[in-house]
Parts: sequence; structure tokens; C-alpha cells
Amino acid sequence: MRTVANAVRNSERAHGVSGGRRTLRALNAPQQVSITVGDHGLPATVGGRTVEAVREEWRVEEGWWTDAPVRRRYLELVLEGGRIAMVFEDRRRPGHWFVQAAGG
Repeated sequence: MRTVANAVRNSERAHGVSGGRRTLRALNAPQQVSITVGDHGLPATVGGRTVEAVREEWRVEEGWWTDAPVRRRYLELVLEGGRIAMVFEDRRRPGHWFVQAAGG
């Protein structure tokens, strides 16, 4: 019986359930990342990986009428080895970069 109880406890931890309660976590939550900026203010490295190409760039400015407006500069990048990374710079705090998604 002890083996079953341990298996249930391990499964609960792995799936974010504790004592019958589920914990919520944001999917694709932005994580701060170290970026080296090169020519024209474009990222040259992301987390130590070389940027091979910038696929797209756009800006988001919304909520300017609130206490927490969003001002971001997004870039979709191709990193060495073909990996795709979506990063943004917090325009309210220049130099603060975040990775939104990475894959490939």
C-alpha cells in the first residue's frame, strides 16, 4: 500500500496537484534572458546562442490609460542551429529582454 501512496504523491507533484487541489501556472510565461545587442540595436546573441536572422519585428503599446501600460518591442529570431525564439524588450525598462517562446 505504501508503494501506491508514493506513486500517487509523485504523480500529484508532477502534475501540479496537491491534496486534490490543482495549481495553475502560466503557459508560455515570459522569462528574462541575457541578450547581447549588436548593430542597429538588434540582438546578436540570446542566452549565449548566436542570432542568425531576424524574421520579424513589431511593437505592442497598449493599456496606456492604465497604471500598468505595456510597451514592448518583439522580434522573432532564428538562432544558430535553426531554433526559433520570440523575444521582447520591455520599452518601459530599456535593456530588459525576455524570451516569450523558443522552439524548433
